[in-house]
Amino acid sequence: MAGTLTVAEKEMRDQFGSKRFLILFGFIVLLSGMAAYQGVDFIKSNTQATFLFIFSGTQMSFSFIQIMVMFGPILGMAMGFDAVNKERTNGTLSMLLGQPIYRDSVVNGKFLAGASSLAVLGFGTIGITTGLAIPILGYGPTGAEMLKIVTMGVLTVLYLVFWLSLGMLFSVVAKKPSTSILASIATWMFFSIILSILANAAANALYPMPSGDFMAPGRQGEGFQMTEEFREAMMARMEFMNNVNRVSPTEQYEGIVNDVLGVRSGFGRVMGSQEFARTQTLGEALAANWANIAVLGVGLVICFAASYMLFLRTEIRPGD
Repeated sequence: MAGTLTVAEKEMRDQFGSKRFLILFGFIVLLSGMAAYQGVDFIKSNTQATFLFIFSGTQMSFSFIQIMVMFGPILGMAMGFDAVNKERTNGTLSMLLGQPIYRDSVVNGKFLAGASSLAVLGFGTIGITTGLAIPILGYGPTGAEMLKIVTMGVLTVLYLVFWLSLGMLFSVVAKKPSTSILASIATWMFFSIILSILANAAANALYPMPSGDFMAPGRQGEGFQMTEEFREAMMARMEFMNNVNRVSPTEQYEGIVNDVLGVRSGFGRVMGSQEFARTQTLGEALAANWANIAVLGVGLVICFAASYMLFLRTEIRPGD
């Protein structure tokens, strides 16, 4: 345990003092500040919106949640993609293991340092976003809303640490940091962009839209309405796309956090509108999403366990 803490302390000093961490932190803080103003504008324009919509509401640009969904993987993998192979490239790994430090202490310490740094970054940006919104709105979150914000912070850190563990896995598997960063970027692009495109293409092939007009006259005084055939086809496509996208950890995180904050997910949200639903209690939101939370946790454990076992079995020669 002492060796783990020694490695973690050394790694945290290196990370907090590195230009990479400072640039990433500054970038996220800038985007979070912009998202806070977007959320404030959304709340002022929608009287039904609660304080929690500073994280999910947006008028024109990205919300805080959308920023974390898109750029959170980059933050997590940036902390881990060269955790091990950087030491091998610099020739310091064999020197490190030459000290009275076990192999498991090296990988545990690096993971602990990365997770701690991401926790500071995640809760720091949430705190900055909340702190910027309170003086502008003139009021702050209630006790129940504050508990939801803290829960969102824990879930955000879990999401970031999942990507950290994946980055560390690439760092152990690949011998060069350039290879592991390419693998990290490819994985991020697949889950964040490519998977949704593939889901949409498959939905087009499996559930073609009916030909003809999709609007029909409604009942008296209700104007035109979507035809039942078109609505059923659209709902089938949306359900298929949502089921495919659930494979993505980005989709898992976004769905969980939106439920915790009280943003309805489903047909209306897919079509681009944010709807106001009955506010769930924190317990109800967590109970409805326990399986999704477990998926992120299990994925994190699997990636870290694979990194751990592979590193212990890796042959390390003098000069590595």
